[in-house]
Amino acid sequence: MTPISNPVLPGFSPDPSLIRVGEWFYLANSSFEWYPIVPIHRSRDLKTWEFAGSFSGPDAVLELRGLGDSAGVWAPSLSWSDGLFWLVFTVVRSFGGPHKDMDTYITRAADVAGPWSAPARVTTTGFDPSIFHHEGRHWLLNMEWDHRPTGRGGFAGINLQELNATGTATIGEPRIIHRRAELIEGPNLYFFKDRFYLMLAEGGTGQNHGIAMMRSGSLFGPYEPDPHGPVLTSRDDPTHMLQKAGHGEIAVAEDGTLFLAHLASRWAEKDGKHYSILGRETCIQRMRFTDDGWLRQNQDGWHPSLTVEGPKPTFDGAAPVSTSMPAARAADTSTVGGFATEAVTNDGHLTLGWPWSSLRHPVSSQWASLSERPGWLRLKGRYSTDSVLEQSLVARRLTSGSLRAGVTVEAQPTNFTQSAGLIFYYNTSSYFYLRTTVREAGGELLDGDAPTEQILEVFEKDPYKGLHSFGSVMVESSFPLRLEATLDGGRLQFFWSDLGKPLQRIGPELNALQLSDDHGDTLRFTGAFVGVAAQDLRDQSFTADFTDFQFQPLAGQ
Repeated sequence: MTPISNPVLPGFSPDPSLIRVGEWFYLANSSFEWYPIVPIHRSRDLKTWEFAGSFSGPDAVLELRGLGDSAGVWAPSLSWSDGLFWLVFTVVRSFGGPHKDMDTYITRAADVAGPWSAPARVTTTGFDPSIFHHEGRHWLLNMEWDHRPTGRGGFAGINLQELNATGTATIGEPRIIHRRAELIEGPNLYFFKDRFYLMLAEGGTGQNHGIAMMRSGSLFGPYEPDPHGPVLTSRDDPTHMLQKAGHGEIAVAEDGTLFLAHLASRWAEKDGKHYSILGRETCIQRMRFTDDGWLRQNQDGWHPSLTVEGPKPTFDGAAPVSTSMPAARAADTSTVGGFATEAVTNDGHLTLGWPWSSLRHPVSSQWASLSERPGWLRLKGRYSTDSVLEQSLVARRLTSGSLRAGVTVEAQPTNFTQSAGLIFYYNTSSYFYLRTTVREAGGELLDGDAPTEQILEVFEKDPYKGLHSFGSVMVESSFPLRLEATLDGGRLQFFWSDLGKPLQRIGPELNALQLSDDHGDTLRFTGAFVGVAAQDLRDQSFTADFTDFQFQPLAGQ
């Protein structure tokens, strides 16, 4: 059996949903304001994962434009019934105050790569939904949000409501099957050993996070708590490598062994504070039943293990996929200029493929082209890096705390509203951006048609300090520029050169721990990305070309 090292999906991959269909395990994760919506991976051994699809297809349409940071698609849950994959998720449109505006949708597909059916809105009561398929019936679970000052912190309890046969509508009224004073969410139901097991996330998404287990002889309860304590948490050990451990789902291997997928974060420390620059990552634990019928981790206690024993192999490495259940197609990708590409889109153009992501809109040839200049990605400048409307930004998740990233850019901005470059991005309030733009000659703000010069500068945006620029240097617009950065233990340093010449530092060493869930005073749920961007705040006619994108973990990572 292959040992599994945690995390299995490093970088921003929170709220994992795990199922098995045939020889394949499937993992779905939250995407919030990022596309692709609900990335899905697959694996036979729970150790090695490949991208398999996302919520996509002609009818798979969601409107995320204008949604704030960390809003969007929360906590998807994947399941299998009636020969189809079922996917349920909530689109949170506003949060942060006593009210949350949200819609929960269900969609189905024969293949996780799509096409998925048009999402059917089934409730607006809460978030963290899942679907329990049992004895030919389908049940929707979610936590119900309560905006009133009740003392429950907004968490009214766990709802259970029946769905129709296609999952497009609910039947009857929801029933609260469990409620308690503390914060509970992320409900999942399982039927093992003639009992219903209700697994819950508890304690919020920070250091106090964990997983609790309840059980009952009846679907509608009452549910009794596990007397042994939480199934999973690291709240009592701030030295543990996997912090914030919680929110998970269980899948059964072909030999009957149970595995738990859960989220956790790896911390870096600065000035006595802890930061998770890689966001919440996906981990795997092996589970067992105790003598008194409770579901616990295979090892003693509730702390997550760094290494666990994988499932027993049931294939020979070249085994055919089960003919009774479809296997999702892994993305058919190649590379242009260091950018992964996918199949030709409906308009006849290549599009960026996994691991590339975009904000609030899928990548479109209207603003991102891999064909206008062969071997290059061309971005058409749109709104600013602070926009929740339309950004010409494509990026990939940081998967290591120490890495080198770089890209070659060719751009001729003609005024200060136009810019392009290499960006380390968390959200609209936290990013570092090495960009080329234009300023008045000598840096003086002059009236009229003052002479201009093209420059490189470092932009830093921070929720406490606002927007600052550092280290501007003049550049020749006729030369392609090489832009690079090293990230090491939370220290970020940018470099630049005219293409083919030695690199030189630009700007100070920056505190990249600002690109963390734990920075700032607002709820932050995503993770750090690195990529390229272009802006044109005047008439959106400016374009920038990028090639030779490189992303390399440093030695020992």
